Amino acid sequence: MLPVTLRTDRLVLSAPGPADAEAVIAYANDPDVIAFTPVPVPYGHAEARQWLDLVEVGWRDDTRYDFGIRRAEDPRLLGTVGVFGFVDGAGEIGWALHPDGRGQSLMAEAADRVLAWAFAAPPDGLGLVRVQWRALGTNAASSATARRIGMRFEGRSRSAVVHRGARHDQLLAAVLRDDDRTVPQVWPDA
Repeated sequence: MLPVTLRTDRLVLSAPGPADAEAVIAYANDPDVIAFTPVPVPYGHAEARQWLDLVEVGWRDDTRYDFGIRRAEDPRLLGTVGVFGFVDGAGEIGWALHPDGRGQSLMAEAADRVLAWAFAAPPDGLGLVRVQWRALGTNAASSATARRIGMRFEGRSRSAVVHRGARHDQLLAAVLRDDDRTVPQVWPDA
């Protein structure tokens, strides 16, 4: 598939490319991104090129679809949201955001738009029936975004993942194509 550009009132979501390498390096080196995602540490130009190549191959081979998050009035890359891990009409969503984009509900807006695209029937979307989200149990910001976009809590896997040499609980939530994503979701306390 050729890369798709999606829009919201405030955002333009498009495939990141080589010109975004410095911005990818900036957010990948943010302490919160390092704390909650498996980005390599240290993260430099070689890692950014490798990831940007993965983005290109993902779109070309229909294996993953990553979108760069940009304000409509500012072309600078603030973060990414992607859909990947496709099996039997289901996929997974994941995201990361630079500190300059936090606290403004930009990630929820971007992820909600990507979900709408992922659920839309082809050729306007992927036609998925389920999209899931996973995160470390301590990642409160990602959990808040998942709740905000209508994800339903499905469970906590105790000591399920190793991240930066330590075992962590992992949270799982999902949304189905026919779910009403405007209904606020109640999740158990962490």
